[in-house]
Amino acid sequence: MMFKIASQIAFSNASVLTITTPMRHNPKDKRRLIGRSSPINSFDDSSPPLTATTIQSPEPDHTSLIGQSLPTAATMGVLTTLRAERKAVLICFIITFAALQFGYDSSYFSGIQVLQPFLAVYGRFDPTTKKYVLSSSALSLVTSIINVGEFVGACSSFYIGDKLGLKKGLYIASFFIVIGTILQVAGTDEASLICGRLLLGYAVGLISCFVPLYVAECAPTSIRGLVVSSYQFLIGIGLIIGLSVDYATSTRTDSGSYRIPMSTQLIFPFVFVTGLLTIAPESPRWLFRNKGPEAAAGAFKQLNGRRSSDEIQQQLNMMDAAMEMELTNSRQSSWKQVLSWGPEGRKAWIGFSMQALQQGTGVNFITGYGVAFFTAVGIDNPFLISLGLYLVGIPALFSSAYLIERFGRRPILLGSGAVVAAVLIIMGAIGLSPNKTEAEKKVIVAMVYLFMFFFNAGWGPTVWVVCSELSTGPNRGKLMSVSTASNWFWNWLVSFTFPYLFNDDALGLGPKIGFIYGGLAVFGCVWIFFFLPETAGRSLEEIDEMFEKGVPAREFSSKCSLPFDGVGVFTNCN
Repeated sequence: MMFKIASQIAFSNASVLTITTPMRHNPKDKRRLIGRSSPINSFDDSSPPLTATTIQSPEPDHTSLIGQSLPTAATMGVLTTLRAERKAVLICFIITFAALQFGYDSSYFSGIQVLQPFLAVYGRFDPTTKKYVLSSSALSLVTSIINVGEFVGACSSFYIGDKLGLKKGLYIASFFIVIGTILQVAGTDEASLICGRLLLGYAVGLISCFVPLYVAECAPTSIRGLVVSSYQFLIGIGLIIGLSVDYATSTRTDSGSYRIPMSTQLIFPFVFVTGLLTIAPESPRWLFRNKGPEAAAGAFKQLNGRRSSDEIQQQLNMMDAAMEMELTNSRQSSWKQVLSWGPEGRKAWIGFSMQALQQGTGVNFITGYGVAFFTAVGIDNPFLISLGLYLVGIPALFSSAYLIERFGRRPILLGSGAVVAAVLIIMGAIGLSPNKTEAEKKVIVAMVYLFMFFFNAGWGPTVWVVCSELSTGPNRGKLMSVSTASNWFWNWLVSFTFPYLFNDDALGLGPKIGFIYGGLAVFGCVWIFFFLPETAGRSLEEIDEMFEKGVPAREFSSKCSLPFDGVGVFTNCN
């Protein structure tokens, strides 16, 4: 079946380019409704096949359709875009509110680990110190078990997201947050604590897949990096809230000292579920694939009620062209494509590696064991020091939102990674001193603070931005599942092994552990230089096509002008 899609694109010189495009419709694919009668389109199935025709201005412009139909950072300022797309940004921010749960759990649990009322229930009495303590094995288990749940949640997210949609997936995550929290608060033994944290981890695993993917699919291209990076920003806010609640209850001598921080988690699902129910639509790209263009058009209208029918049509045209390319190239959603080397396998490998390298910096030993780390080093007021550590990350996260779009993904990762590696190695070198002076302890604290600042300025948010941008095409749910599962696997590995590497009753490395994580950070910088493509300023469909064409990683930012060819989306990418 042949049908016509006509779209008009205004260039900076006020000339207009009109492209009439043949699209081949697969009658067996019920999802491809473009070409049938709809409120935003009317097509004539009896029309003869058409060739691409162009009405050119006196000065022809061969820029790609996508580059013109969607505002870019070069043509539309960030503040202007934020104002024009304020409803879409607000909806994305409400969805990203779920990230507070992620950050809160990481910090609040690191705080209650050292509280005597908590240790009296879940630990053992040490006659030497006359205090209750958790052994390295018990601490490793109760801290890292949540990562097992997160890994399972990430692995199952692709099925839930593909079948039910991202919005319903977040409802399911909210349910497990409530059940997991109740189990922890009501329980009085280690089994209930472990089960509760396992279920809570499952919810966080779903959130960590659905939220970045939803935001990447709904945010405007020119500020996609900024909006997706708010995910890491709210993780940082969650870290601060968690430790602040710990500090407020730390002087209590009853079970409220740890049960109040546990129960506070019930607030977060209430807030973002309210947003899901009242304002947030399903992802337009999910709707296009599963419900048809009319449903996707309705979602675009809900994201920004001021969008014209022409603007919405341009979005649908790009989605249709991308799906046409998938059908032409027999690209269907399958694990075989994701797990074999090719365009989809390359995306999966990059996403898996990026999350592994992020966790290889050892960030989880700071967020998961921060209070215990400073206590073991001999720092006074470990709660306040840890709270200050999380606070210093906030301005870094603010700056990253700008830097990611201003300089691109690769430069930010390389620059912040180099500083992170340096401060970790310096911390390890100070750890070689057997009897640390007060000055050396302060230097260790300073290095950890610098680590947190530069991690949050680069590696923290940018990895999530990149992984969400690489999750394109028919396997987008599976690709996000692979990268996020990688995050939680390596997150678990760091959490599980840290007590054995750091504590005196095990290997006893102490601050010398910085040599391990610093070395991995150096390796991460080298890997990024050679293998990570620059995705800034590209639409998701454009990124997908560049992988399909096999564009080398270091040529993404400068490769080809990608003119629209009337059949697929791009040509001349080789």
